[in-house]
Amino acid sequence: MANISDKEMAVAKVYGASMLELAEAAGEADSLLAELRDLGNYLARNADFENFLISPMVDTQSRAQALEAILRGRASDLLVDSLQVLNRKERLGVLRAIVECYRLAHEELRGQIDVHVSTAIPLSPALRELLGKVASEYTGKQAVLVETVDEAIIGGMVIHAGDEKFDASVASRLRRLGGAFAERATHEIHGEKSYVTTT
Repeated sequence: MANISDKEMAVAKVYGASMLELAEAAGEADSLLAELRDLGNYLARNADFENFLISPMVDTQSRAQALEAILRGRASDLLVDSLQVLNRKERLGVLRAIVECYRLAHEELRGQIDVHVSTAIPLSPALRELLGKVASEYTGKQAVLVETVDEAIIGGMVIHAGDEKFDASVASRLRRLGGAFAERATHEIHGEKSYVTTT
């Protein structure tokens, strides 16, 4: 996502929250999230389409007609109508930020939280499940793991929930909960190193 100003992020939060409110009332909050994720991924891959959405060379009416032709009947009415509002208000330039704000607001509504996990190699399915359980206990919310592979990491893993880095007590808790499995899982990641760190 391109760098945006604090003012633009504030605008994105307002639109994201409004879209979630409408979607929740219509019973479409989860399905709209899936659509927005797909749209965000498409924008990240297709610069031409994103440029079309934000170009000052394309007038609002022409863009509105194109959105109708491309999306109506293929995407939900809620998504298409929301895009049309953003087009009229000339806010499509922060669409990807709106997608992210909607996702975060949706997580908060569902009692979820992003937990960022960085490891030297990908997590195994079993360790992923264990980490999800421990992170959920630690945060008091349903953890949504956001995984990153960083070969520069030495000695375990780095875990953040929001602005908070998990401390050593969580590593201890992980070992107690996982028992022998945590030992095996740690060996999978770091060979002969039989420890888990979170710093």
